[in-house]
Amino acid sequence: MTGFAARIRRATMVEHREAETRTFISRLMAGTIPVAGFAELTSQYLVIYRELEAAAEAMRNDPVAGAFADPALFRVPALEADLAHLHGAGWESTVVPVEATQGYAQRLREKCRTSPEHFIAHHYVRYLGDLSGGQLIGRTLSDKYGLPPAATNFYRFEQIPDAKAYKTAYRQQLDALDLPEERLEVILAEARQAFAFNGAIFTELGTAWPEDVPAAA
Repeated sequence: MTGFAARIRRATMVEHREAETRTFISRLMAGTIPVAGFAELTSQYLVIYRELEAAAEAMRNDPVAGAFADPALFRVPALEADLAHLHGAGWESTVVPVEATQGYAQRLREKCRTSPEHFIAHHYVRYLGDLSGGQLIGRTLSDKYGLPPAATNFYRFEQIPDAKAYKTAYRQQLDALDLPEERLEVILAEARQAFAFNGAIFTELGTAWPEDVPAAA
């Protein structure tokens, strides 16, 4: 790949690797964390995506960021359905953001509703990740925990039948950004920060679900 899509990928490689190799997510993928830990991660994602998708609504008519605000990507209904299956009635009371999630959500709320650069950065990190490695994560978690489709809606994009083609078009949108260098640098810096936010959540959840807690708990 060439262009800005390749540039943002290269610029975030270190932070991306650090986030995805945190102990919590590694153990979750191995099936050694209780399923309650999976439910807790789902709750944290709901807090994040509510903010990100509120920002998408605010950015819908923005000449720079509007093209990225595609409702086909929205995850909030899927996450709410997953939590309703995992917890049943009253599931909303289980959505309690950890400190790292609170910081992440605050950043999204403060920056992404008014700054196209910040919105694009966070949008790229979350959604392109969901359409890429997130697909493997979803399949792995379904297998390791025996989760039914009703608990893993988050990982399925029913309105995007061809994820590969969608990602190609998304990268073309990144390449087509007609912005001065200083604004592109804001996107790169914020994308690195977005990966750091995600890694911080994994670290905090790893503390809440230490290695000595059996998976059957």
